Amino acid sequence: MLSITTIESWSKSILGFGLLISAIMFDGGNSFMVFFDSTGIHSAIYAANKDHTSDRLLKEVVPDADSFSEKEGKPPVYKAFLTDEASGEKTLIGYAFVSADVPPEPSGFSGEIDSLVGMDLEGNIIGLRVIYYKESLRHTWGDFLEFPGVQEQYIGKRAADRFSVGRDIDGISKATISAKAMAKGIRQSVRAVTEAYIK
Repeated sequence: MLSITTIESWSKSILGFGLLISAIMFDGGNSFMVFFDSTGIHSAIYAANKDHTSDRLLKEVVPDADSFSEKEGKPPVYKAFLTDEASGEKTLIGYAFVSADVPPEPSGFSGEIDSLVGMDLEGNIIGLRVIYYKESLRHTWGDFLEFPGVQEQYIGKRAADRFSVGRDIDGISKATISAKAMAKGIRQSVRAVTEAYIK
């Protein structure tokens, strides 16, 4: 016969494992640091890294590039290159950068919203991907910043634009604070990179 203590211990382990699996499924399987309290029950989950860049994401925001530098400079950017097949010579065609690298970082309803932005040498946004955010609305809406048109509307914008939600940027119903924080973070990073790198 199983003791009450054994049953309680198994229940706590199963509960902790269930919470961990739920968190991984909710986040899409991204990296986690997981903490357990003294009873073995999950107590906190944190994203392992805010700068979730990868070659695949860099290529999404600067689609004509075939290689990228390491992040460098002030503000920090990934230089995007296109290689000439005949000569092997690399030509700079643009930049990719993370909005969080240009402080102060605006906060949405529940925290910062970090975007990876691609820009050509004329200062036009040519690609954008939200790479990190933690908002309470994700519990009910899912990944609402991935809704069609939310990220795409930034393509073609440049430093001189206002990035004003409700004017040249469409808002998100019931997520105005998040939409404004996203726009402000993108605007200030685009302006900083334009000032530093675009001639």
